[in-house]
Amino acid sequence: MRSVVLAVVAGLAAATAATPASAQNAWLASKMMEGMCAKGSPSDSLDRLAKRLALTDAQKATLKDFEDALNASAASTKTAVCNDKPDLTTAPGRLAFTEKVTQAQLDAMKAIDPKLQAFYASLDDKQKHAFDTGGRVGGLFSWLQR
Repeated sequence: MRSVVLAVVAGLAAATAATPASAQNAWLASKMMEGMCAKGSPSDSLDRLAKRLALTDAQKATLKDFEDALNASAASTKTAVCNDKPDLTTAPGRLAFTEKVTQAQLDAMKAIDPKLQAFYASLDDKQKHAFDTGGRVGGLFSWLQR
């Protein structure tokens, strides 16, 4: 049994050592790019959030403002990152791609922050607790949350 485990570990180590770091980094960067450039809206779960928090109409309006800002910033990030195919075969190319992604994410955060702050400020204490912890408002085990 030990020899089998040792052989598997040695095989994995050899496979990892045989793959150049640049190929591993390029693969990881390409997977990250696939995830960022995939279709779908980042606001798909906001409807569940609205139901879970039992939002008022005024709170739903601020959530809608946040959702609009979130979708706009996601579209801007996809445009900035996904339009050009980066050179992931070289270290400077990967570094430039990482810089581009990081800057796009920072710009997106700056764009949505005021809307998120406004939405969060509109919540009552119980809703804020549920929002912060991902928990439900009320429920069978709500007494455990405090």
